Amino acid sequence: MPRNTKRKYPSFAMWTLLSFTCFRIYVGLHLSSKSYTTDNVETTSKDFYTEFVWPRKERTPINKLKQQVANKPKLKPLLSNLRSVDESNLPYKCGVIFFYHIACTGGSSINHWFGQQVKRNGPETSYWTKWGRKEKMEANFINIMSNNRTQNIGPNEWRFVHAHGMSYFPNASEAYLYQWREEVESQGCAFVVTTMLRDAIGHTISQTKGMIKPNLTLDEFMSHLEPENYNQKGVFVTQLDYLLYNMGPRNEYNVTREEKVRRAVELLQRHFDVLLLSDYDRFADIIHKITGWTPLKIKPANVFGGDLNYSYAELQKIKDLTEANGDVAFIDAVRHLYTPGYLDYLL
Repeated sequence: MPRNTKRKYPSFAMWTLLSFTCFRIYVGLHLSSKSYTTDNVETTSKDFYTEFVWPRKERTPINKLKQQVANKPKLKPLLSNLRSVDESNLPYKCGVIFFYHIACTGGSSINHWFGQQVKRNGPETSYWTKWGRKEKMEANFINIMSNNRTQNIGPNEWRFVHAHGMSYFPNASEAYLYQWREEVESQGCAFVVTTMLRDAIGHTISQTKGMIKPNLTLDEFMSHLEPENYNQKGVFVTQLDYLLYNMGPRNEYNVTREEKVRRAVELLQRHFDVLLLSDYDRFADIIHKITGWTPLKIKPANVFGGDLNYSYAELQKIKDLTEANGDVAFIDAVRHLYTPGYLDYLL
């Protein structure tokens, strides 16, 4: 009798199951062999295995998000417009903490503290940073954030991201914050954006330690804050300018001081979940509640041990240029919005 040459093929359902299983194994192996590297010497990185989580929904195209951001109405500085954390749902089971590190605000202490927490909390907690002073640093940072750090988060996994030094420009690249939040939250995890600020004039004085090594005069160090030099990069960056333009020119669009403050407060209201003014104990307490991590105190790091001596005229110049740039008004607005009881003395 002739041999039966008709072959039996797996059903469509079986092919689907086999394909998904192979893809799941590939992704798991790929991620488990991935090493998160950085250009920053402060990094405490970990390799870890991540269980593949199927995306909840298709990512909104970045060009569409950019158009949506451009069409958004201006946000009024009201308490009702601030982002908040729902304490009834804490701790969140998984998420990404995005720390935007503004120089000379205690960010090195916070960065070091996060590195310690990663070591203490096991293989499902990781640290990543990529920063430097190269012009094209942001494109690399955004690529890794979009295609790695916000993808395939495990059910009990926390990822810490440290943004600093040319890695991200909030004013121009705001749409990515929307995209990253959408991506992380679609996986049932939290996306927590945070930063630390401080007194405006004290911040500028603290920055002047940077004039010692290149042996600059105060006039040379502060020259980019002179009104006519609005499109220049400085030796240092104020808090307002860092929040808007990172380490780029301090006011390349030549907008008014008031518009800079309005835009900076708008960015805070739209995206920042945790924002404090030199209150490191409260910062640590909030992050502990969000993550469920074991409490650990933030210790000072990268502390300047020298002396800064200025004449009255020099201090007056620091004060006048910091005010003219908008930083004093910016920090005052932040205090009004984010510091409970700031105006209680008027009651």
